[in-house]
Amino acid sequence: MTQYKFYVNTTGDDKNPGTKALPFRTITAAQKAARRAPGPTVVEVGSGTYGEALLFTEKDSGDTYLTGEKAVLTGGERFMWDETEDIPEEIRACLAPEAAGHVRMIDLKKRGISPDAYRELYEIGEYSMGGRYDGVSQGCNLEIFENGRRMTLARYPDEGYLRLEAVADVGDAAEFPPQNYWTTWASRRNHRPGMYIIDRETNERVKKWKHPETAWMFGYFYWDWADSSTPVRFYPETRAVQPKFVSRYGAQAGAQYYFYNVLDELDSPGEYYLDRENGLLYVYPHGQAGTYFDISLREKPLIEVRGADDMTFSGFYLTDVRDTAVVAAGNGNHFEKLTVRNAAVHGISVSGYRNIVENCDIAHTGCGGIYVDGGERRTLTHGENIVQNNRIHEFSEVYQTYQAGVSLTGVGNICAHNEICGSPHLAVYYKGNEHLIEYNDIHDVVLHSDDAGAVYSGYDWAGHGTVIRYNRLENIGSDEFSPNGIYWDDGLSGQTAYGNVFINVKKCGILIGGGRDNRFTGNIIIGESVDPIFYDDRNREGFVYGGWAHATCDTPDAPHWKKLEEVPYREGVWKEKYPSLARITTDFSDPDNPDFPVNPAGSVVEHNVIINSRLHLGMIHPSVYEYSHIGDNELYHTIDEAGFDLGHLRFKTPKEGVPLIDADKIGRICKEDGEETE
Repeated sequence: MTQYKFYVNTTGDDKNPGTKALPFRTITAAQKAARRAPGPTVVEVGSGTYGEALLFTEKDSGDTYLTGEKAVLTGGERFMWDETEDIPEEIRACLAPEAAGHVRMIDLKKRGISPDAYRELYEIGEYSMGGRYDGVSQGCNLEIFENGRRMTLARYPDEGYLRLEAVADVGDAAEFPPQNYWTTWASRRNHRPGMYIIDRETNERVKKWKHPETAWMFGYFYWDWADSSTPVRFYPETRAVQPKFVSRYGAQAGAQYYFYNVLDELDSPGEYYLDRENGLLYVYPHGQAGTYFDISLREKPLIEVRGADDMTFSGFYLTDVRDTAVVAAGNGNHFEKLTVRNAAVHGISVSGYRNIVENCDIAHTGCGGIYVDGGERRTLTHGENIVQNNRIHEFSEVYQTYQAGVSLTGVGNICAHNEICGSPHLAVYYKGNEHLIEYNDIHDVVLHSDDAGAVYSGYDWAGHGTVIRYNRLENIGSDEFSPNGIYWDDGLSGQTAYGNVFINVKKCGILIGGGRDNRFTGNIIIGESVDPIFYDDRNREGFVYGGWAHATCDTPDAPHWKKLEEVPYREGVWKEKYPSLARITTDFSDPDNPDFPVNPAGSVVEHNVIINSRLHLGMIHPSVYEYSHIGDNELYHTIDEAGFDLGHLRFKTPKEGVPLIDADKIGRICKEDGEETE
């Protein structure tokens, strides 16, 4: 089929015909021409910066947009250091003397930026509760970037966290103490916020602030997997701080937090403060020569696909947007060699069937990396979406929990050959059925949470069919935090993991939280994990003995049972593929029956190799031994004793049940021309 071609260049003119000699100036003009073409069209975009928001519909199906040079799509506006101004004396008086001489001002109103872009400061954090209060706006914050790196809204302390000294009132929390659920909470609004006590040293510092009324608080107020933020009001005479929004799970002494949006704390390079009433931006740059500031303004994706199929986007650099950089709903679309920086939400979000995201580089997002949704669960129809050969790093910079490098939802999607690193929380999240997660290089993630996993899913007795194989998970956790490698949480069932290598995973190589029909076989766990393999029976212990998880499964209308009934697990393709699910009994009078789903039955944990100085397999509950098969796992003190080649991920003598791993296939693989993806 004949392909038609148009060209775009910043030196062009939209009145031109769009040829290579006479290109268009904007991509939008080329799109209009492409829609008039009688067949598939290629739009080639030259180097330069384009400030357009691109929307593609079914009219654009089959077309290709590419750049062989560095074409930048931006949602921001740039200011150079020499365009900044001296700060007024009243601002200088608020700052530390050593900082005041370095802080510069940009008058946003004078530069024509609408107050609508900066008037509101929105909450951040996956578990923030502002949406449950009347009159509280939701949105993505305007952000500032110095030389391409996200600046920090002036905070105290500059790095790390403070600790709550005490909690006078947890507020009207949804769950407090843990597993004590306030069932009417979700139907109410404007919850009582509570009252916290800060330490004496911090309280003395707060007393000196000239504008404490602007301050917000960000923290993990109870669980280290639940971050939230709130405006605060200070009562210095009692060291009390009152949040405006309740913490969903309450609060506890020792909880980590910091204060931000405080002009007085604009005292370190890389920080900024925005006077939202007057539109005055104050920045503390690292230097002067060559310094520039990008201000994110666009609140829509830079590339949005609504219902278009079989499109290709290649080579673009996308940056400075107050949304996800690329959002696509369609089938058979291809996103390759994209570079995404400084998106407030995710890098790329794709839904539909047979879409591919490959050879992309995503970093410094406020939330996650690549999100994919596809497939139909009731019929177990595969989405066949593929995320492969991407590098996703230094992400989740604003929202600190449950922001995945790669997220798979639906049925039958693939995450393969990616490098994922540099995150406070998880690397791969999935839910649904029959996903494939293979040959990924996952390292230096879950740096700020204990109760979390690098690869995570949970809470689904019918979530069968996902396979996790041939991944390397290394340096999971940090000096302060000890998380898990793979985490099958709260009854997740029907999972398979084999041929994975875990190196220096702080808590558990695998944590299986009470599920059934799980297979963990032929994996290698190296290092001083607290429990290399951990498998509890939380559902059974809750149902039979009233343990902490009882509320999830002890009555027919409990969440696990209701979730199970959402799928036709007793019939059709479900019965054919998952016969153990079809055998499930709902006889509450016979809780010891292996087919009663609270029991950790039908699982296999065998032929795993554990290498640690304590010869410690882990913690496996006695009922797991009773209902499942645990055996033939080997333990060694050192890799030399095990005969393991760490460089090639091979045993000198093959071991029964441990598959051969091709170390060269783990992580990003070479492109067709033989060069490594940058």
